[in-house]
Amino acid sequence: MDAVAVKRQVDGILDRDYPRWEALYRTVHQHPELGFEETATAQRLAKEMRALGFQVSTGIGRTGLVAMYQNGPGPTIMVRTELDALPMRETTGLAYASDVHLQSRERDTYVAHTCGHDIHMAAWVGTAATLVQLRAQWRGTLMFIAQPAEEKGRGAQAMLDDGLFARFGKPDYGFALHVGPDAYGHVFYKAGAVTSNSDALEVVFQGKGGHGAMPAATIDPILIAARFVVDVQSVISREKDPAAFGVVSIGAFNAGTAGNVIPDRAQLRGTIRSQDPQVRDKLLDGVRRTALASAQMMT
Repeated sequence: MDAVAVKRQVDGILDRDYPRWEALYRTVHQHPELGFEETATAQRLAKEMRALGFQVSTGIGRTGLVAMYQNGPGPTIMVRTELDALPMRETTGLAYASDVHLQSRERDTYVAHTCGHDIHMAAWVGTAATLVQLRAQWRGTLMFIAQPAEEKGRGAQAMLDDGLFARFGKPDYGFALHVGPDAYGHVFYKAGAVTSNSDALEVVFQGKGGHGAMPAATIDPILIAARFVVDVQSVISREKDPAAFGVVSIGAFNAGTAGNVIPDRAQLRGTIRSQDPQVRDKLLDGVRRTALASAQMMT
Protein backbone atom coordinates (compact mmCIF):
# COMPACT_ATOMS: atom_id res chain seq x y z
CA MET A 1 0.00 0.00 0.00
CA ASP A 2 1.40 3.37 -1.01
CA ALA A 3 0.90 5.55 2.08
CA VAL A 4 1.44 8.76 0.13
CA ALA A 5 -1.19 7.80 -2.45
CA VAL A 6 -3.67 6.80 0.28
CA LYS A 7 -3.13 10.10 2.08
CA ARG A 8 -3.82 11.91 -1.16
CA GLN A 9 -7.08 9.99 -1.51
CA VAL A 10 -8.07 10.72 2.09
CA ASP A 11 -7.33 14.42 1.65
CA GLY A 12 -9.48 14.49 -1.48
CA ILE A 13 -12.39 12.82 0.30
CA LEU A 14 -12.16 15.23 3.23
CA ASP A 15 -11.95 18.28 0.98
CA ARG A 16 -15.08 17.14 -0.85
CA ASP A 17 -17.14 15.86 2.09
CA TYR A 18 -16.12 18.21 4.90
CA PRO A 19 -19.20 20.46 4.55
CA ARG A 20 -21.40 17.42 5.14
CA TRP A 21 -19.60 16.45 8.35
CA GLU A 22 -19.58 20.04 9.56
CA ALA A 23 -23.34 20.19 9.04
CA LEU A 24 -23.72 16.98 11.07
CA TYR A 25 -21.56 18.45 13.81
CA ARG A 26 -23.69 21.60 13.97
CA THR A 27 -26.93 19.60 14.10
CA VAL A 28 -25.66 17.36 16.89
CA HIS A 29 -24.27 20.37 18.75
CA GLN A 30 -27.60 22.16 18.58
CA HIS A 31 -29.59 19.14 19.85
CA PRO A 32 -27.65 17.71 22.81
CA GLU A 33 -28.98 14.95 25.07
CA LEU A 34 -27.91 13.76 28.50
CA GLY A 35 -26.53 10.33 29.33
CA PHE A 36 -28.87 7.37 28.75
CA GLU A 37 -31.29 9.79 27.05
CA GLU A 38 -29.47 10.07 23.69
CA THR A 39 -32.32 8.54 21.68
CA ALA A 40 -32.50 11.15 18.91
CA THR A 41 -28.71 11.43 18.73
CA ALA A 42 -28.34 7.66 18.34
CA GLN A 43 -31.07 7.59 15.69
CA ARG A 44 -29.32 10.35 13.76
CA LEU A 45 -26.00 8.46 13.78
CA ALA A 46 -27.69 5.16 12.96
CA LYS A 47 -29.27 6.73 9.87
CA GLU A 48 -25.87 8.01 8.71
CA MET A 49 -24.21 4.64 9.23
CA ARG A 50 -26.94 2.64 7.48
CA ALA A 51 -26.62 4.96 4.49
CA LEU A 52 -22.94 3.97 4.33
CA GLY A 53 -23.80 0.27 4.26
CA PHE A 54 -23.20 -0.62 7.91
CA GLN A 55 -25.34 -3.14 9.75
CA VAL A 56 -26.58 -1.13 12.73
CA SER A 57 -27.87 -2.38 16.08
CA THR A 58 -29.40 0.14 18.47
CA GLY A 59 -30.39 0.06 22.13
CA ILE A 60 -27.07 -1.50 23.22
CA GLY A 61 -26.52 -0.51 26.83
CA ARG A 62 -29.87 1.32 26.73
CA THR A 63 -29.11 4.02 24.15
CA GLY A 64 -25.82 2.96 22.56
CA LEU A 65 -25.34 1.60 19.07
CA VAL A 66 -23.00 -0.74 17.21
CA ALA A 67 -22.40 -0.45 13.46
CA MET A 68 -20.62 -3.32 11.65
CA TYR A 69 -19.10 -3.33 8.16
CA GLN A 70 -17.74 -6.55 6.66
CA ASN A 71 -15.04 -6.26 4.00
CA GLY A 72 -13.52 -9.72 3.65
CA PRO A 73 -11.14 -11.62 5.94
CA GLY A 74 -8.92 -9.61 8.25
CA PRO A 75 -8.75 -7.99 11.68
CA THR A 76 -11.68 -6.33 13.42
CA ILE A 77 -11.07 -2.65 14.05
CA MET A 78 -13.15 -0.85 16.68
CA VAL A 79 -13.70 2.91 16.51
CA ARG A 80 -15.58 4.45 19.40
CA THR A 81 -17.35 7.73 20.06
CA GLU A 82 -19.51 9.11 22.85
CA LEU A 83 -23.12 10.25 22.52
CA ASP A 84 -23.91 12.35 25.57
CA ALA A 85 -23.73 16.02 26.47
CA LEU A 86 -23.43 17.82 29.81
CA PRO A 87 -25.98 19.55 32.09
CA MET A 88 -24.63 23.03 31.36
CA ARG A 89 -25.81 26.22 29.72
CA GLU A 90 -24.06 27.24 26.52
CA THR A 91 -23.00 30.88 26.35
CA THR A 92 -20.91 30.84 23.16
CA GLY A 93 -23.33 32.95 21.15
CA LEU A 94 -22.87 30.69 18.12
CA ALA A 95 -25.62 30.64 15.52
CA TYR A 96 -26.01 26.91 16.18
CA ALA A 97 -25.66 27.10 19.97
CA SER A 98 -27.76 24.80 22.12
CA ASP A 99 -30.74 26.29 23.92
CA VAL A 100 -32.03 22.94 25.19
CA HIS A 101 -33.59 23.42 28.62
CA LEU A 102 -35.03 20.46 30.51
CA GLN A 103 -37.66 21.32 33.11
CA SER A 104 -39.63 18.90 35.23
CA ARG A 105 -40.42 18.22 38.87
CA GLU A 106 -37.19 16.23 39.13
CA ARG A 107 -34.76 18.58 37.39
CA ASP A 108 -34.20 21.98 35.83
CA THR A 109 -31.11 22.16 33.68
CA TYR A 110 -29.74 23.34 30.38
CA VAL A 111 -27.89 20.86 28.18
CA ALA A 112 -24.87 21.51 25.97
CA HIS A 113 -22.03 19.75 24.20
CA THR A 114 -19.14 21.38 26.05
CA CYS A 115 -16.75 18.40 26.12
CA GLY A 116 -16.39 17.84 22.39
CA HIS A 117 -18.57 14.76 21.90
CA ASP A 118 -20.34 16.54 19.04
CA ILE A 119 -17.01 16.83 17.21
CA HIS A 120 -16.21 13.22 18.04
CA MET A 121 -19.48 12.01 16.52
CA ALA A 122 -19.00 13.97 13.30
CA ALA A 123 -15.44 12.68 13.03
CA TRP A 124 -16.68 9.13 13.77
CA VAL A 125 -19.16 9.21 10.88
CA GLY A 126 -16.62 10.92 8.64
CA THR A 127 -14.03 8.24 9.42
CA ALA A 128 -16.55 5.52 8.60
CA ALA A 129 -17.46 7.18 5.30
CA THR A 130 -13.80 7.59 4.34
CA LEU A 131 -12.96 3.96 5.10
CA VAL A 132 -15.94 2.74 3.09
CA GLN A 133 -14.82 4.80 0.11
CA LEU A 134 -11.33 3.31 0.46
CA ARG A 135 -12.55 -0.27 0.94
CA ALA A 136 -10.48 -1.52 -2.01
CA GLN A 137 -7.39 -0.60 0.02
CA TRP A 138 -8.08 -2.80 3.07
CA ARG A 139 -9.67 -6.03 4.30
CA GLY A 140 -11.36 -6.86 7.58
CA THR A 141 -14.29 -5.75 9.71
CA LEU A 142 -15.15 -2.31 11.02
CA MET A 143 -16.84 -2.15 14.42
CA PHE A 144 -18.05 1.38 15.09
CA ILE A 145 -19.37 1.85 18.63
CA ALA A 146 -21.33 4.86 19.93
CA GLN A 147 -21.24 4.79 23.72
CA PRO A 148 -23.95 6.37 25.87
CA ALA A 149 -23.50 8.10 29.22
CA GLU A 150 -19.75 8.60 29.09
CA GLU A 151 -20.06 11.62 31.36
CA LYS A 152 -21.91 9.55 33.94
CA GLY A 153 -19.12 6.96 33.87
CA ARG A 154 -21.62 4.13 33.38
CA GLY A 155 -22.19 3.86 29.64
CA ALA A 156 -19.26 1.58 28.76
CA GLN A 157 -20.18 -0.88 31.50
CA ALA A 158 -23.80 -0.81 30.38
CA MET A 159 -22.76 -1.87 26.89
CA LEU A 160 -20.52 -4.63 28.24
CA ASP A 161 -23.31 -5.85 30.53
CA ASP A 162 -25.56 -5.93 27.44
CA GLY A 163 -23.20 -8.43 25.82
CA LEU A 164 -21.28 -6.07 23.55
CA PHE A 165 -18.37 -8.38 22.78
CA ALA A 166 -20.36 -11.59 23.15
CA ARG A 167 -22.87 -10.40 20.54
CA PHE A 168 -20.60 -8.58 18.11
CA GLY A 169 -17.18 -10.12 18.71
CA LYS A 170 -14.11 -8.72 20.40
CA PRO A 171 -12.06 -6.34 18.24
CA ASP A 172 -8.38 -6.88 17.49
CA TYR A 173 -7.66 -3.18 17.71
CA GLY A 174 -9.51 -0.22 19.18
CA PHE A 175 -9.32 3.50 18.46
CA ALA A 176 -10.84 6.61 19.99
CA LEU A 177 -9.95 10.28 20.08
CA HIS A 178 -10.60 13.33 22.18
CA VAL A 179 -10.34 16.91 21.05
CA GLY A 180 -8.53 19.49 23.12
CA PRO A 181 -7.55 23.17 23.11
CA ASP A 182 -4.40 22.53 21.10
CA ALA A 183 -3.02 23.84 17.82
CA TYR A 184 -5.15 23.13 14.76
CA GLY A 185 -3.93 20.21 12.67
CA HIS A 186 -1.88 18.54 15.41
CA VAL A 187 -2.45 15.04 16.81
CA PHE A 188 -1.07 13.91 20.16
CA TYR A 189 -0.55 10.22 20.87
CA LYS A 190 1.58 8.01 23.13
CA ALA A 191 1.92 4.45 24.33
CA GLY A 192 -0.05 3.67 27.48
CA ALA A 193 -2.64 5.81 29.22
CA VAL A 194 -3.30 9.22 27.70
CA THR A 195 -6.39 10.39 29.53
CA SER A 196 -7.11 9.65 33.17
CA ASN A 197 -9.63 7.73 35.18
CA SER A 198 -12.21 10.06 36.71
CA ASP A 199 -14.11 9.44 39.95
CA ALA A 200 -16.99 11.75 40.81
CA LEU A 201 -16.76 13.34 44.24
CA GLU A 202 -19.63 14.64 46.36
CA VAL A 203 -19.27 15.68 49.98
CA VAL A 204 -22.09 17.08 52.12
CA PHE A 205 -21.22 18.67 55.46
CA GLN A 206 -24.18 18.86 57.82
CA GLY A 207 -23.90 21.62 60.41
CA LYS A 208 -26.23 23.59 62.63
CA GLY A 209 -27.60 26.78 61.15
CA GLY A 210 -28.31 30.05 62.87
CA HIS A 211 -28.02 33.82 62.72
CA GLY A 212 -24.77 35.22 61.39
CA ALA A 213 -24.49 37.46 64.49
CA MET A 214 -24.39 34.38 66.76
CA PRO A 215 -21.87 31.99 65.19
CA ALA A 216 -21.02 30.43 68.55
CA ALA A 217 -24.49 28.90 68.62
CA THR A 218 -23.98 27.25 65.25
CA ILE A 219 -21.84 24.60 63.58
CA ASP A 220 -20.80 26.37 60.41
CA PRO A 221 -20.75 23.93 57.47
CA ILE A 222 -19.25 26.57 55.16
CA LEU A 223 -16.17 26.83 57.36
CA ILE A 224 -15.89 23.03 57.48
CA ALA A 225 -16.26 22.74 53.72
CA ALA A 226 -13.77 25.54 53.07
CA ARG A 227 -11.25 23.80 55.32
CA PHE A 228 -11.76 20.60 53.36
CA VAL A 229 -11.26 22.34 50.00
CA VAL A 230 -7.85 23.59 51.17
CA ASP A 231 -6.74 20.55 53.16
CA VAL A 232 -7.64 17.95 50.54
CA GLN A 233 -4.86 19.30 48.31
CA SER A 234 -2.34 17.99 50.86
CA VAL A 235 -3.34 14.50 49.68
CA ILE A 236 -1.86 15.46 46.31
CA SER A 237 1.18 17.37 47.57
CA ARG A 238 2.15 15.21 50.57
CA GLU A 239 0.71 11.70 50.16
CA LYS A 240 1.02 11.00 46.44
CA ASP A 241 4.31 10.27 44.69
CA PRO A 242 5.18 13.52 42.87
CA ALA A 243 6.06 11.52 39.74
CA ALA A 244 2.63 9.88 39.58
CA PHE A 245 -0.36 11.63 38.03
CA GLY A 246 -3.23 12.54 40.33
CA VAL A 247 -5.58 15.53 40.66
CA VAL A 248 -8.41 16.44 43.03
CA SER A 249 -10.53 19.33 41.79
CA ILE A 250 -13.58 20.89 43.44
CA GLY A 251 -15.88 22.39 40.82
CA ALA A 252 -19.02 23.22 42.81
CA PHE A 253 -19.48 24.68 46.31
CA ASN A 254 -23.11 25.26 47.30
CA ALA A 255 -24.35 26.49 50.67
CA GLY A 256 -26.84 28.96 52.02
CA THR A 257 -29.23 31.45 50.48
CA ALA A 258 -28.85 34.57 52.65
CA GLY A 259 -25.84 36.63 53.64
CA ASN A 260 -26.76 36.95 57.32
CA VAL A 261 -27.69 33.32 57.97
CA ILE A 262 -25.30 30.43 58.60
CA PRO A 263 -26.81 27.47 56.73
CA ASP A 264 -27.38 23.93 57.89
CA ARG A 265 -25.42 22.23 55.14
CA ALA A 266 -22.74 22.73 52.51
CA GLN A 267 -22.37 20.57 49.42
CA LEU A 268 -19.22 20.11 47.38
CA ARG A 269 -18.82 18.34 44.04
CA GLY A 270 -15.68 17.59 42.11
CA THR A 271 -13.51 14.95 40.50
CA ILE A 272 -10.61 12.71 41.47
CA ARG A 273 -8.42 11.84 38.49
CA SER A 274 -5.66 9.27 38.27
CA GLN A 275 -4.07 6.79 35.89
CA ASP A 276 -2.62 4.16 38.22
CA PRO A 277 -4.93 1.93 40.35
CA GLN A 278 -2.71 2.24 43.43
CA VAL A 279 -2.63 6.02 43.15
CA ARG A 280 -6.41 5.99 42.75
CA ASP A 281 -6.83 3.98 45.97
CA LYS A 282 -4.52 6.37 47.82
CA LEU A 283 -6.43 9.43 46.61
CA LEU A 284 -9.85 7.98 47.43
CA ASP A 285 -8.68 7.04 50.92
CA GLY A 286 -7.08 10.45 51.44
CA VAL A 287 -10.20 12.32 50.36
CA ARG A 288 -12.38 10.29 52.74
CA ARG A 289 -10.01 10.81 55.68
CA THR A 290 -9.74 14.54 55.00
CA ALA A 291 -13.52 14.94 54.81
CA LEU A 292 -14.02 13.11 58.12
CA ALA A 293 -11.22 15.05 59.81
CA SER A 294 -12.63 18.37 58.61
CA ALA A 295 -16.04 17.50 60.01
CA GLN A 296 -14.70 16.23 63.35
CA MET A 297 -12.78 19.44 64.00
CA MET A 298 -16.07 21.36 64.32
CA THR A 299 -18.14 18.87 66.31
